[in-house]
Amino acid sequence: MTFLEAQQDLCRKLNISHQDLINNVNDLFTLDDIKEWINFGTRRAWDYARWICSEEAVHTQAITGQDYYDYPNNFISDSIFILQVNHIAYDKKRFEDYQKYIAETNDGQDKIYSDYNRYFFVNPRTIKDGDKITIWGKKRIPKLVNSSDLLPFSPDTHNEENSGNEAIVRIAYGIALTSDKKKEPARGNQEEQIAYQMLEIIARRRSEERRVGKEC
Repeated sequence: MTFLEAQQDLCRKLNISHQDLINNVNDLFTLDDIKEWINFGTRRAWDYARWICSEEAVHTQAITGQDYYDYPNNFISDSIFILQVNHIAYDKKRFEDYQKYIAETNDGQDKIYSDYNRYFFVNPRTIKDGDKITIWGKKRIPKLVNSSDLLPFSPDTHNEENSGNEAIVRIAYGIALTSDKKKEPARGNQEEQIAYQMLEIIARRRSEERRVGKEC
């Protein structure tokens, strides 16, 4: 589903003409309202679970003696869930536990890492110059701007539809209904709850697929 298609779908739910918004002849809504609500719905759906489409791997090189590195700019803070050094997996520790381990052991070789805000930490006693560090984390949600931009549940082509995109439009519809322009909070909350139920079904299925090693 493209951004334009999502706008048109939301307009249909609101029983208004998308073309009227383009022509600026609707007395209640503006095209910016529609775009903002869809982006809001996209952010809520993005944050609801760990979606495959929201994850990315980034590589960097280790530096001898350096125990922390900058987070990738497009990663959400504290979102790293896998770290490997030369393809060997490291165990993630709470930041407090990581700091305590580093402070209390002089030569500990445990393969551990942690993260805190915009930095990630790797036990410096286990790495050397040139080692390949690979991290997996959650990307920031890209803002929908252009008509051809794809909603996150159709990351490759707009034909790869998924009920997640429908949930995004439903969230946007719920936000519109609860806004000062419609003032229908009961209906709006109901639409949002339906949307989150849809997202929960997808999240459970993908969680199960992860456990059995399937691609999503």
